Amino acid sequence: MFLQLGAREVYCGSRINGTSRRRSLIYYALLSLMGTPLQCPLTARFFIDFTKILIESNVKLLGGRVDDLREALKIPGIRRGIETVLKGIAYYGVTVPQKLPAPFMIVWDFTNMCNLRCRHCYRAAGEPLPNELTLEEKLRLVDELDKAGVAAVALSGGEPTIHPDYLTIIKALAKKEFYVGTATNGWRFADINELRKAVDAGLNYVEVSVDSANARKHDEFRGVEGSWQR
Repeated sequence: MFLQLGAREVYCGSRINGTSRRRSLIYYALLSLMGTPLQCPLTARFFIDFTKILIESNVKLLGGRVDDLREALKIPGIRRGIETVLKGIAYYGVTVPQKLPAPFMIVWDFTNMCNLRCRHCYRAAGEPLPNELTLEEKLRLVDELDKAGVAAVALSGGEPTIHPDYLTIIKALAKKEFYVGTATNGWRFADINELRKAVDAGLNYVEVSVDSANARKHDEFRGVEGSWQR
């Protein structure tokens, strides 16, 4: 019953920038726990304050550090993930596996274009497909994933980092507070400045493919000489 109440959506404003958003009481309780000053209706304020005390008490009871939790909650994607899980418990109770109101993570095949020619590639990636989404359609998809309650988005491909829309979509996802990841062959991110651009745009997690400690074997598998060294 308590979590079901927390799944209700309300408008609360930030005392920092004056903006107001409609989100669940659970979400605002996590913001409050993080230390964000909020302006909420009185009934919402009661739930938020009580939940904050409840979480802090349980963290201490389990031997954890509240400051560590607050630090973790500063990452928007983590807040969103916790909100999704708690909403699942509110709607369906505790289940094994836990049912959620939306997929926890979406793997987005961002593009077919790729700069390697890997033997195992099930996409036969190379050139972009003629029917790939336009930038406008990609941004609309970001909005739809947000409304659905998805917590995390992993961009894959092809090789997403070489697509001209890559940083724009990373920024759009980060603005909606998704936890954003990328599966990459690492070629673009071998340039530290390119990696910094992605991190500054909002990238949280990178998964790089390395197929052998032996450069020759790796390059044979990846289809491009010098890819291991790169």
